[in-house]
Amino acid sequence: MSELVDTIGILLRPLLRTRPRMIAIRLPALLLVGASLVLGGCASDDDALAPANPFRDELPKRLLRLQADQVYRMARRSLDAADYDGAIGQYRAILLRFPFSQYATQAQLELIYANYKAYAPDSALADADRFLREHPRHPQIEYVYYLRGLIHYSRANADGDLLPWSDSHSYDPTYARRAFDAFGQLIQRYPDSRYAPDARQRMVLLRDRVAQHELEIARYYMKRKAYVAASRRAEDILERFQGTSVIPETLGMLESAYRSLELTELAEATASLAQANYGAPVTPATETSGPHAKPEQLSLPPVIDRTGPETVTSDDASEDSAP
Repeated sequence: MSELVDTIGILLRPLLRTRPRMIAIRLPALLLVGASLVLGGCASDDDALAPANPFRDELPKRLLRLQADQVYRMARRSLDAADYDGAIGQYRAILLRFPFSQYATQAQLELIYANYKAYAPDSALADADRFLREHPRHPQIEYVYYLRGLIHYSRANADGDLLPWSDSHSYDPTYARRAFDAFGQLIQRYPDSRYAPDARQRMVLLRDRVAQHELEIARYYMKRKAYVAASRRAEDILERFQGTSVIPETLGMLESAYRSLELTELAEATASLAQANYGAPVTPATETSGPHAKPEQLSLPPVIDRTGPETVTSDDASEDSAP
């Protein structure tokens, strides 16, 4: 502050040797400069003295006053009440403030589920991958693999009823394939897991859905009389998707494409194959058929026992409950 006063004195000194009229003109401007310097200096002092709080912008003030066990219980209450956004904030508070506490690992696990239920798949997948890296031997690790499959499955299931059984060749099967791979990882690593039976059922449905997508593309080619492309697509379906619901129609389409290409021997062989496996000729399909019936809703197995660091005694939860 004394340095600022000296600076103002130096600025005013020439005015003392100037005419009164000039002083009247220059004095207001110089006073404004001096005032800005003083205020700037005061602001700098205040900023230097302000304590740094890394949680000031991220967390509500209430959470800053609570201990780890209190925040965890609050998060569980939010989760049980389906307040997923609130639970997400509270779990993140534990990870920010108490990263080495006994509650941190459980908060990481339940945060995956909370993000999944809050329809935040990107965050849920990022949290799941982080958990798998940091806790590869966790006793509930198979649940994380199962949950990764459910997250991808929910994206493939745009209508919220297992799968979007639309008959559009424009359907993107990316998430269905990712869900299939995620469930496959679970079954490969933990074939006797309590989640394996449900994962296998979902994989059957997912594989059928991708096959249906491939058949839609073959129908598209047939409709436009692109018989070579249609026959190649049908051959690929027969090779990759044996056992799915689209095989009978695919055989009929392949026979029709062969006949259109005047490949009579191949057409007859395909018809015989259909007759031998399905007992009746398969009607060739050149147009998009109506929507397929939606498969029966799967009943999900219970997830992990609802036990956290404080050991909450309870029956097994349903799929709509946190671990």
